[in-house]
Amino acid sequence: MAATGCARAPSPLAPAWHGSIGTPNRGVLANGAELARNAEGLRWLRGNDRHWGLPRFTGAIERAAARVAHERPGARLTVGDLSTPTGGGPLSPHFSHRSGVDADLLFYVTTLDGAPIDSPGFIHVGADGLAEDEAHGRWLRLDVEREWLLVRALVDDPQARIQWLFVSDVVHAMLLEWALARGESPEIIRRAQSMMLQPNPGGVHDDHIHVRTTCAPDERVAGCEPIGPRRSWLPYDLLEDSDRDLALALLQPLEHP
Repeated sequence: MAATGCARAPSPLAPAWHGSIGTPNRGVLANGAELARNAEGLRWLRGNDRHWGLPRFTGAIERAAARVAHERPGARLTVGDLSTPTGGGPLSPHFSHRSGVDADLLFYVTTLDGAPIDSPGFIHVGADGLAEDEAHGRWLRLDVEREWLLVRALVDDPQARIQWLFVSDVVHAMLLEWALARGESPEIIRRAQSMMLQPNPGGVHDDHIHVRTTCAPDERVAGCEPIGPRRSWLPYDLLEDSDRDLALALLQPLEHP
């Protein structure tokens, strides 16, 4: 049994709705969590209020950044927009980012001689792996190793429940080539390949990876509306009797004395 429903916001008539409510492009966020500003291995690009998401999702991003920092110290993950504290929209310039399930993660980069540095911002990576940092008058290089480690950490985390990794075809190819050349797990490569997609419309995404998580079974009960294909390695439905009872109870209207 799969329990879900349509909702636009918590209300006295729908007190059970919480978390990510609705869809990424037509939804809101309730009881979200803010991504830690200076968690291990990451930093915000901007000091604004656009770093909120499902607690499960922000936790997964923090774990992934820390894992990369442990495996390859020397650079931090730079994080762009997630959602605002309550979500909703529109949130310019995004088509989505309204319900706490989206995050823009800037690419790891190095100098031309291989020194890791924090990303200076949204700089476009070409087919040669180079990106012009116009603000600082220099060229940088995509750090393919750290970028793959980030993808692997997200894909390998069952709590992350990654649905999509929106990224350019060029970067997609670089990451898979790196993973195959180093004998990474065929299953992880298969999963990553199925998740990476250059969106259309929505821009090429040659300056960051847009990560999207999909609803967990209990989040569907609470108002999250999943879109996109199911991933065979993720559970989607409430199966246990106790879970079914919980789902039905949450969907009942409040009884007033």
